[in-house]
Amino acid sequence: MAPEGVRSREPLACVVVRGGGVAALAQAVTRLGPRLTGSAVVLAHLSQPTPVSAAVVHEVVDLLVEGGCDEVAVGWSLHTFDRDRGQRSVHTLAQLAGIRGRTGRGRAYELLDLGSETVAAPVPETSVLNGRPVSAAWARAATRVVVARAVTDLVDGYAGCLTTLLGAAPEVAGAEAADMATDLLAHLPPTLVVVDALRPSVGADGARLPDLLDCGDLVAATDALAADTALAALLGQDRAASRLVERAVERLRSPRGGIDGVLTPMKGARHAHPLAGSAARHLAADPRWERVLSAATGGPDEGAEAGDAVLGAIRAVVTPLVAAADDAMGQAGLTALLGVAAASHEGVQAWSTGLDKSRVDRREVSLGFDPMSYSPKEYDALPEFLAPFEELLDGVSANADGMRWRLVDGATVFEMSRDLAADFDQFVARVDVAAGISLMADYLGGRRVTVSADGEPSSPGSTRQAERNLYLPQPNYLAVWGGRPIDVCKIELVERDADRHRLTWRTTHSPNGSATYDDGSLTFTRLGAGASGGTRATVRGRQLFTLPPAWAGVDLTAVPELRHPLLEDAYRRFFTTTFDNLEACFEGREFRIGRPPPDPTGPLATQSLDLMLGLARDWLGTADGPGQRLETVVDPQGFRHARGAR
Repeated sequence: MAPEGVRSREPLACVVVRGGGVAALAQAVTRLGPRLTGSAVVLAHLSQPTPVSAAVVHEVVDLLVEGGCDEVAVGWSLHTFDRDRGQRSVHTLAQLAGIRGRTGRGRAYELLDLGSETVAAPVPETSVLNGRPVSAAWARAATRVVVARAVTDLVDGYAGCLTTLLGAAPEVAGAEAADMATDLLAHLPPTLVVVDALRPSVGADGARLPDLLDCGDLVAATDALAADTALAALLGQDRAASRLVERAVERLRSPRGGIDGVLTPMKGARHAHPLAGSAARHLAADPRWERVLSAATGGPDEGAEAGDAVLGAIRAVVTPLVAAADDAMGQAGLTALLGVAAASHEGVQAWSTGLDKSRVDRREVSLGFDPMSYSPKEYDALPEFLAPFEELLDGVSANADGMRWRLVDGATVFEMSRDLAADFDQFVARVDVAAGISLMADYLGGRRVTVSADGEPSSPGSTRQAERNLYLPQPNYLAVWGGRPIDVCKIELVERDADRHRLTWRTTHSPNGSATYDDGSLTFTRLGAGASGGTRATVRGRQLFTLPPAWAGVDLTAVPELRHPLLEDAYRRFFTTTFDNLEACFEGREFRIGRPPPDPTGPLATQSLDLMLGLARDWLGTADGPGQRLETVVDPQGFRHARGAR
């Protein structure tokens, strides 16, 4: 009978070795049978204060050489986490970890800064990495290996293989780490992954506050998701606690193949209390605040440059709160502090959404689905799909704003138009209807790709495409109640003829659950003949967006005298701005909302650290030392706050 936790499914994807130490790794790798050949790159997690064990890295190097690799390099790249904590050199981190270029058996290997030489990522247009750099050594290697350290993480529950895999590419401003890790796994996957769980670091944030267990465990796998699935079990957590793993499973599905080994949690495994973890994850939705929280937990680390006084002061306050946040009593202080910071951030976001959209960050995303999973016929049938909804407006009179609309199955079916004083031929030459959705109001970012089907060409004048779009919450005022940005994935058909250009789309799904329907069309039609004829822009659609939880108990259908004016006002505002955007695009004027997302290579904003320090002191009731409190502070979004007397 197999011991508890053992799975015998084939093919084998992961082996968990309990208590065997480094000596057990060779047998585990042999059982997995990865193809080890050519040049090998070992991406080893070297970040202080919890780098991987040199003994594990050296055993991996020896196994690669013995397995047939003709040369081996070990590397890492500096990311925001390292820079914010005062680290400036990959080679310094390697030296601190005891990784100095030669194994105990005398085999030499090269030490690499994987960020020093990059190439354009060899990925499809659907990837958030498309057009972005990745490590040249990682991209070119015949054999790729990830060596991760088993640690807990305040925001993500635990950090393992996918966290380490992020070292293969520079960070992308505006992109989520979960999207980057998923695309690296999909397009530049490791051949072999090893998790160093010899002495896992546990507690509320073991990655930054080392609290070591003597276990002697190791995980080896040919699938990084399988390895992280096993690691989560060993640390007593749901694998979905990690945003990276959750996204990868959502897009790539669960790994195929068996996990062999006992998966009962390690004795002494502890992690952040769910309330503290949830509060941290909520705050970390803003990358600026995530950086502040990471830099302010633990440290200063060995080999790091001295930090500024504000960072030192906030560490003294935040670190004890994080250290205590692994039980029901201890989490209260940290949860309250993070809750206050999150409320401050959300208030700023709501204010920006409604009153100053220039302060909203733009986004970078992957497409989020496989456009080839839909047949060419489904793309080509989109006008036929939308036609019944357009017919539902027959006989419906326009309101004072020129909008025709009605409710159908809970959704709003609508039509709005504007006649533009622009020659049709000149207009369509400057305003591409295929990009029409990105020209609409409140657009934050997205990705659009052309879809080609071998053997099934599109009809003349038509193009199939797929798209993902992100917008501010709709209507904007819902941001005050926690309304989420609209995030929708669509299949589309572009049709062009002499007198009409049309884009038709159908929503396939909403990654964040913000929309049930967001289907429609944008049409540019020639009016009359000659330059005086002009162009008519028409938007038709069916929309049903998800209300925020605060509105869940509100049934607006029961009060049409309230709902109808609100709905008409929201559509009037959105499409008035949309038509204004089309005119601005034609005239060459700027029209996009928002600002570039924060640069992950930029310095940590110490003024935002001071804001959190002030919040912490207010919560703890700590008196200010001389010169330590500012009368006003600036938050990560650039807003100035004034503190009143207590």
